[in-house]
Amino acid sequence: MNIVVCVKQVPDTYSERKLDPVDKTLDRASADGVINELDEYAIEEA
Repeated sequence: MNIVVCVKQVPDTYSERKLDPVDKTLDRASADGVINELDEYAIEEA
């Protein structure tokens, strides 16, 4: 049996975050990407 779990990469909430000075949004290029915490639970259950 094959199980497929969809996951999403999100910015690491424990790392230092920077804002884009132009539009005041999160600068994703400077943030480390990690797997969404809820997706980690789904992988564990699968």
